[in-house]
Amino acid sequence: MGSYTEYSSRGGSLYLTELLCTNCQGAGLELESESQAVCRFCGTPNAVAGVLCVHCDFVNAAAAETCEGCRQALWRTCPRCGARNWAGADACRTCSQPLDITTRAGTRAAETTAGRLDVQAREATAFKAVQAAGSQRRMADFEAIEARRQAGLREAQTRRDAQQRVILISVSLFVVAFVVVAALALAWVYLTR
Repeated sequence: MGSYTEYSSRGGSLYLTELLCTNCQGAGLELESESQAVCRFCGTPNAVAGVLCVHCDFVNAAAAETCEGCRQALWRTCPRCGARNWAGADACRTCSQPLDITTRAGTRAAETTAGRLDVQAREATAFKAVQAAGSQRRMADFEAIEARRQAGLREAQTRRDAQQRVILISVSLFVVAFVVVAALALAWVYLTR
């Protein structure tokens, strides 16, 4: 995937789920702060070149005011000191005044990375079990198809062997008949002289 700057210069859009972890190369990072995400697989913090949208996880250019993905504001102003803060921040980074946050960001912030990783591990285990069952079913189907194919091959070989025996017997009878006719012809020529 590469960095946001490389991807953006090619004219593409980029979401956190498309970024690769710098540690495990797993695809899919989770929002942590305005320019940092955590790997959903190994929990490693990853710096992101740009501003992350708290609403849709789109990676925006560092100077962006609104999200290119959902058109929501990326920044908000502190009611106490007027400082600019990331839209997903819980408190002002200048004066520590609590900021009202969206329900989605609040729910997400309340979850710990370890909790999200545990849920994903359980989901992955269940997914693997479903995939394994499907794989076993497909393997059984392939084995049944192969058994039918082998039976067809054996039947075709049996027919071919029978045809070859008929041809061999026919050729043998023709040769014997030819020899008999030739012997009779020679005997007749010999006797008629």
